[in-house]
Amino acid sequence: MALRARTTFAPLVSARPAPEPDGAWWPRSRSLAEELPGFFDAWPPERGRIQRILYSSPDWDDHPHSVTVPGRRVKTGTFPREDTHVLTVCMADRSDHIVAVIASSASADVARQMMATFDDDVDGDDAALPRWSGEGGSV
Repeated sequence: MALRARTTFAPLVSARPAPEPDGAWWPRSRSLAEELPGFFDAWPPERGRIQRILYSSPDWDDHPHSVTVPGRRVKTGTFPREDTHVLTVCMADRSDHIVAVIASSASADVARQMMATFDDDVDGDDAALPRWSGEGGSV
């Protein structure tokens, strides 16, 4: 069973134009293949179906071309410019969501501060982080 992803998102209005992120993700490790299933589990269905993930290769120790997530395999790719510290979540409707990636080595205080820019309810310990803003919490 995948661990719940530590993520947070601004209220759903629409995807914001790049490069401004509309969410943040604090993975537990630098293994994209291990972390993405939890990210997909936490993705709110009202945001749509994820088609592909583009990532910044310096953020990860592995660089898979696809990853098994709940119920399917999803293609992944890297950015033409490297050190971006974001994921681009490419949706089936051809829209994109930009998600800031917080280093897995970041302290809880640093991660909480970064995540708070997307959700005013982020506080307390790590257990408060894996909930979506739209579901009464903060992921």
